[in-house]
Amino acid sequence: MLTKQLHIFIQYPIKETVTMQYEETMQQVFKVMSDMGANEFKWSRAGEEKGSAYYRESFLLPTESHYFAMKALRCSESNHVFHELSQFIDNEAGSIQYVGLKITS
Repeated sequence: MLTKQLHIFIQYPIKETVTMQYEETMQQVFKVMSDMGANEFKWSRAGEEKGSAYYRESFLLPTESHYFAMKALRCSESNHVFHELSQFIDNEAGSIQYVGLKITS
């Protein structure tokens, strides 16, 4: 059976002054992502640069449709969890970077 999953990686800078609030919000993000079909959800601090902490997320999604729905929801102000998360991102330091790898097995 041929299945196509996507392994998604997201990286973004968080303002150093709000990293504690960001990390608390990530517990809610984990739940929302699980509800959207994300598996193997992981996030970690990747480093620091110019007053920002860089964080990475990694997870699997079952289809490309899930990816496009997830990305649209994360960019929307309609979901309070992702809207709260967006308030912590340091847009002056950089933008959100998405990378998706299609897995076939």
